Amino acid sequence: MTAFRDGRFRRLYIGDALSGFGDTALLLALGIWVKDLTGSNSAAGVVFLAMGLPVLFAPLAGRQIDRVRRKTLLMVTNGIAGLVVLALLGVRSAEDTWIIYAVAIVHGCVATVLTAGRNALLKDLLPDRDLPSANAAFGTLFGFTRILAPLVGSGIYAAFGGHLLALIDALTFLAAITALASVRVAESPPEPTGERFGTELLAGLRHIRSVPLLSQVTLVSAVAFGAVGFLEPIIFVVVEDGLHRPAAFFGVVVSVQGIGSIAAGFTGAWLLRRVGEARAIGGALIGLGLGCAALAVGATPVVLGGAIGIGLAVTWFSIGWNTLLQRHTPSRLLGRVFTTAGMLVTVPQTACIGVAAVLIGVVDYRVLLAALALVILLSGLRLLTRPKPTPVAAPVPAEEKPDRTELEVTP
Repeated sequence: MTAFRDGRFRRLYIGDALSGFGDTALLLALGIWVKDLTGSNSAAGVVFLAMGLPVLFAPLAGRQIDRVRRKTLLMVTNGIAGLVVLALLGVRSAEDTWIIYAVAIVHGCVATVLTAGRNALLKDLLPDRDLPSANAAFGTLFGFTRILAPLVGSGIYAAFGGHLLALIDALTFLAAITALASVRVAESPPEPTGERFGTELLAGLRHIRSVPLLSQVTLVSAVAFGAVGFLEPIIFVVVEDGLHRPAAFFGVVVSVQGIGSIAAGFTGAWLLRRVGEARAIGGALIGLGLGCAALAVGATPVVLGGAIGIGLAVTWFSIGWNTLLQRHTPSRLLGRVFTTAGMLVTVPQTACIGVAAVLIGVVDYRVLLAALALVILLSGLRLLTRPKPTPVAAPVPAEEKPDRTELEVTP
């Protein structure tokens, strides 16, 4: 992976790895924690709904990302997240589940800023040719995290409870701050536009609409991930009613997804070179639909195989999605474009989580899985067979993007 030739990227990557590990170990345990406190599958599913709610305000975050230095913003956001997660130390009984929901909401806000801010920073940190490699590296990291963190998190939760997990997560945010502080990068300066607040806020949406390929991919992804939203509450029913396993087995399913994510991370950059971002995203959605369909089979090997397929597909999607937005968006708009595109995709997903939390009590989960798998498959087929033409990128003036050979490339 060519991005690792840059020492600054390696340090950023290590900090993100530590933070992501602690965060995943804790956040995947939150649903189990609520399930244990309340005994309710629906209440556990609401944790994921709470994480998704902040996406409604994502364009506000995007505007702020584009108005400040991204490195400083990432450090401050990690610090806030580390402090807020300590509120989980106050959870003692079912009456305290509101604290878990509140932390989940804050995490959703933090995730929006950190994801968009990091992707925007990468465009200043690396040349465009290394962006697929960098995004694929984070995909591989996501896979390893999904394998190890749930197992470690479930083990710590079972042995010591959620309070120790909260403390560990707070320390990993501190590690991320330390790593960011060591990264030297010539950032594109924020550009005051003199535009009215509403005009600035909608700049990301206007850019997406102005590029046909971005418009198509965003619309198709919004439909597909609206269907994915049904999966969040259903997975607990798959584990308990389909496999007849305890709720904690959810951590095993999530860990197995990491195998697919690792494979996708190692092959993602190659895939983009062969078929382009749009077709890679389309193929990923088809794989995601097939993986979801496999969850309806009440056999542990098949369900775990479907989980591997889901991990592979989601990571391929992420690599293609991030690279597409980075390559076809000027640096000054990246915060707003990433957060707006994320909102357009995540709002349907979040809404469907709420609908699914109600439907799983009255509709057989296998029927719901069949319906969502069909929608995702058709969405992927559209992008795979009829993508819009790739826009021709305008040449970037030398003064807008510094020569990377002049920047530090070793620790």
